[in-house]
Amino acid sequence: MNLIKRICLICSLLSVSVPLSVPYVSAAPPSVPRNNLPVREDPLVRMPGTQPGGIQQNPLASATTCFPCHGNGLGAWQKPNPDQRNRTDYSEYEIFHAWQGSMMGNSARDPLMFACFTVAAQDSIYALGNPNAVDICLRCHFPKGWLEGRSSLPGQLNASAMTGDDYDGIQCSFCHRMSDPFYKTTNSGAREGSNWPVYWDEQNNRLLAPEYQSKNRAYQTLLADMLISPTIRLFSGAPFYIADNPFSILYTENGSGQYFISPTEERRGSFADVFVGDPPDHDTLYSRYHKGKFICESCHDVSNPVMANMAQKDAKPGDKVVLATEKLPAFAFSHVERTFSEFRLSAYNAPGGADGKGNFKPYTGPRNVPAPPGWWETDQPGNKITKCQDCHMCSRWSVASNDPLNPVRPEQSLEHPNTWMPCHALTGANVWMTSILASIAPDNLAPDPFNKELLGPTQVDKLTMDVMQGSWTTLTPPHIDASLTPPTLTAALQLAATRIRGVLGNAANISDLKYLPASGALSFRVQNNSGHKLISGFPEGRRMFVNIKVYKGATLLQEINPYDSVVGTLKGLPDAPSSPRLASNELYSDPLVYEVKLGSSITGEQTTFHFALATHRYKDNRIPPKGFNITGAPARLSEPVWQGQSAPTYFTAAEYAGGYDELALTVPKGATAINVSLYYQTTSREYMEFLRDEINGTGRLSLPQSAYIAQSDQFFTHLKGWGDTIFNLWDHNKNLDGGKPFLMTQGIWTAP
Repeated sequence: MNLIKRICLICSLLSVSVPLSVPYVSAAPPSVPRNNLPVREDPLVRMPGTQPGGIQQNPLASATTCFPCHGNGLGAWQKPNPDQRNRTDYSEYEIFHAWQGSMMGNSARDPLMFACFTVAAQDSIYALGNPNAVDICLRCHFPKGWLEGRSSLPGQLNASAMTGDDYDGIQCSFCHRMSDPFYKTTNSGAREGSNWPVYWDEQNNRLLAPEYQSKNRAYQTLLADMLISPTIRLFSGAPFYIADNPFSILYTENGSGQYFISPTEERRGSFADVFVGDPPDHDTLYSRYHKGKFICESCHDVSNPVMANMAQKDAKPGDKVVLATEKLPAFAFSHVERTFSEFRLSAYNAPGGADGKGNFKPYTGPRNVPAPPGWWETDQPGNKITKCQDCHMCSRWSVASNDPLNPVRPEQSLEHPNTWMPCHALTGANVWMTSILASIAPDNLAPDPFNKELLGPTQVDKLTMDVMQGSWTTLTPPHIDASLTPPTLTAALQLAATRIRGVLGNAANISDLKYLPASGALSFRVQNNSGHKLISGFPEGRRMFVNIKVYKGATLLQEINPYDSVVGTLKGLPDAPSSPRLASNELYSDPLVYEVKLGSSITGEQTTFHFALATHRYKDNRIPPKGFNITGAPARLSEPVWQGQSAPTYFTAAEYAGGYDELALTVPKGATAINVSLYYQTTSREYMEFLRDEINGTGRLSLPQSAYIAQSDQFFTHLKGWGDTIFNLWDHNKNLDGGKPFLMTQGIWTAP
C-alpha cells in the first residue's frame, strides 16, 4: 500500500477534505440555433468503418432466421453416441438460447440506455445545436437500424424510426458479418501472432478436403476483405486504405463503435470445418478476427468523437481534411469506457496469455473429464487466458447446431482439435437489467405487473421503446412457424442472470485479512480475478465498494461504508442529498468505493453524470488486472486518477503486477469479529435521480435553465417520459441483485 493511497484512506476516514489540484471553471456555451445537420455529414461524430447505408444491397438478416438451426426450435441437440465426456445432450449450450438471454441480444431493450440517451440528446442540443452526439449510443445499441440508415437524419435520431429486428440489438448477423479492418496483418500473423498450431489451433490437416484447410479458408477471407476495403472512405472521400493497410500508421485499433461490416451475406466465424447443411443454409468464411481478441474492442473501448473532432467542426464532406477520429485510435481521446484497453494492458494480453487468478485459475487435469467446480478451462495450453472470449464466451464441449452432422467440438474436429464451442451467453455484469427484462418477457407466467405497466406494450405511445419487437414477437405464437418450438425467453434471461451472479462471485477475492486487537490495525487484500479493471464498463452510477463491520461480541463497534436499503444508497455520500446521515459509529470511505467519476469543464462540475459533456476523469481508483502495464496506461487514458489528477502511483508495483489492492486502516481496538464484504451495484440512486431531474428539468440541475428542453421540444415527444419511468423502475426494483448491492466475496476475522 503506497503513501498516496494511505493518505487518501486516512483523510476519508477522518472526513478531511483534500483540496482540488485543478481549477474548474464553467465554460457553458451560449444558446445556439438548432442546426439540422445529418449525421453522415457531421464531422463531429464521423468515425471510420461502414457508414449508414453501406450494406443496403444486403441488409442484416433477422436473428429469427438463425433460430431453427442454432436454437432448439427443431430439437435434435442430441447425439446417439456419448462423447469423451459421456454426454449426449448439448441443449444446455444451444447458441440462440444463450444469446437471447444476454444483454448483447437485448442492448436495444435496455431502459437505462434510453434514459441516458435522452439526457445525452438534450446535452448535445445544448452544446452543439443538434442531437447528433447520441449517434455514439445508437450505433452500438441499434446496429441494424444504424447501418440501414434509421438514425441518419435529424428527425430519426430519437430512435423513433427503429423498428422490428432493430430491437434485437447486437444480433447474430451483425457479429457474424464483421470484417477485420486489419485483415492484412492478421493474415500474416503480425497483428496477433503466427503460432498457427497453438494460438489459432489451425492444423491444416491435409486428410481433409482442401476447402476445410484453415490456411486456405483464411486466404479466401483475406481476398474478400481486399475487395471490401476500397468501399471504405474518409470524410473527405479519400480512400481509407492504402496498400491494404489503414492510411494512418497511428490508427491501430477500431474501438468506439467503428465496426466494418461485410456488404456480402457470408457468415464469418472461428471454425474452418463448419457444416451448414447440404445444400448449405448460408455461405461461410473462416475468420481469425472472430477467433482473436480484437473483435471485442469494436464496442468496448468507448470515446466521445465530438471532443476529438472539435477542431474540424466546420468541415464539410469532401473537404480536404483528416478528422482526428480517422487517424487516431479511439483509446487516445476522450475517455468514456476502456474495458478493452484495460485487457490490453494486462498480463493476459502477452503472447501466450497468463494463468487465471482466484476462481479463474487453470485446470490441468485430463481434458476428457470436466473441470471440477472452481476451476476454469480455455482453448489454450495450460488453460491460459489469452483473449476476452476465454471468460465471456467460455469454452464448452458442445456442437454448434442441431444438424446431426455437426461435429462435437473439440473431439470430432481434425482442423481445430483443441478449440471448443464458445458459449454465446456473452456474460457480463448487468444482473439487474437482465432480471427486470425477465420479469416482462412475453412467456413469463408470473410477470411483474408494475414493470409490465412501465415498459410493456401499453407504453409504446409514450416511450420510444417497444421491447416486444424483434424476436420477442416473431418467435412467439401465433407469429412463429407451427413446425418450431418457441424459445423459452424467460428461462433464457433467468439463466443469464444466474450466470452473471456466478461471474461476479468469481471476479474477486478478499484475502490476507489481519487484525491486531491491541492497536486496531486492520489489513486485507482485494484481489481482481478478471482480465480488466474491477469494475469495468460504462461508468455512470456503476460502483463496487468495501463494507467493514467491526464487532465486540454482539455489539457493532463501527461500520465503514454502511448501506441504507430503504433509501437505496450508501450513507454519508458527499454532495448527495438523498444519502442518509451517518450514525456515530459509522464512517464513509471514498477510497473503498471503486468507481469512475467523470468531470466536465463544460458544465463546471468536479464530478458529472453528463457523459456527453465530460472532458476528463475526476476519480478512477478501480483495481487493475494482473500484470497491469502502468507505463502504457496514460496513452490509453487508463491510469488511475484521484482528485482530478493522473495518479499512476496510486497502486504500487506489486499491486499492478498481482492485480490487487492492498489496504491498511485503523478500526476500534479490542474487536472479537470483523466482516469485510465486497459489493457490486449496476447503478445507483444518485444516477437515477440525475436522469429523472435532467429529463424533467426539475430538482438538482447543473446546466442553465434554457438547456432543459426535453419537456417542450418536439424531438423528445416519446422520450420525455423516461425521467419518471426510469426512477420509478429503479425504485420498484432497487432490491433486486445489482439494484441492491450484490455480495461478490467476503472475508471474516474472528478472535482466536
